[in-house]
Amino acid sequence: MNVIVCIKQVPDVDDIKWTKENNLDRANMLSKINPYDEYALNFAIKLKAKFKEANITVISMGPKQAEEILNYALAKGADRAILLSDKAFAGSDTLATSKILAASIKKYCPDFSIILMGQMAVDGDTQQVPLSLAQLLNIPELTNVSEIYNADKNQAIASVKFDSKINIYEIKTPCILALKQECEENYIPRIDDYIRAQKILIEEYHLDDIGLNKNEVGVIGSPTMVYRAFRPEIVKDTQEIKQDYAKKILDFLLKVDKK
Repeated sequence: MNVIVCIKQVPDVDDIKWTKENNLDRANMLSKINPYDEYALNFAIKLKAKFKEANITVISMGPKQAEEILNYALAKGADRAILLSDKAFAGSDTLATSKILAASIKKYCPDFSIILMGQMAVDGDTQQVPLSLAQLLNIPELTNVSEIYNADKNQAIASVKFDSKINIYEIKTPCILALKQECEENYIPRIDDYIRAQKILIEEYHLDDIGLNKNEVGVIGSPTMVYRAFRPEIVKDTQEIKQDYAKKILDFLLKVDKK
């Protein structure tokens, strides 16, 4: 069984920089693996432990520095890593990103059984890529997945949690499962894991390799755009109380209650 995990490198929220086109300047920021994608990676490793023949391929789209999270994924237990990197990809919205992923998967990982990915990315929170990718690959998908109970070449059984309700589904494979809940098993790589990972060559593919043209990707191929990006200004209305604490707090609470 071949499992694909799509992972994304996201910026550290304390180190956000912007380009002149109002896109995130990913090449010049401190970055880490998207937490929800790590949930997906953890589930993939869990499946691999259960089904010894399972093979994990991690795919990431981004600048050269995205190799950091691919090496991390290899150290955690992935078997193969693919980096999709090209200047033409910069500024891709969710649709263009899905096209790049779909074209790459069709060409370089056509015999997959399951694609695991995070429900969302913390730098965008659109939750659109899993759905778009499923449409482009013409396969079924489940979102808001909280647990994967079983998976093989024919079907997967997973639970979907929404509010306080949990539903269990059977879904035909190949399929996409988008994870929103953390896997209980979270393996922390050790030094020898990173040494092993360094022996695995990260495959790198560009626009010409995947068979798309420049009008389908990047800013040009994106039907949506960021009109304005800014940090929200947090204004706190505070009062300093130096005496009669209890009375002043009580008066304040009574005023709030009347409103």
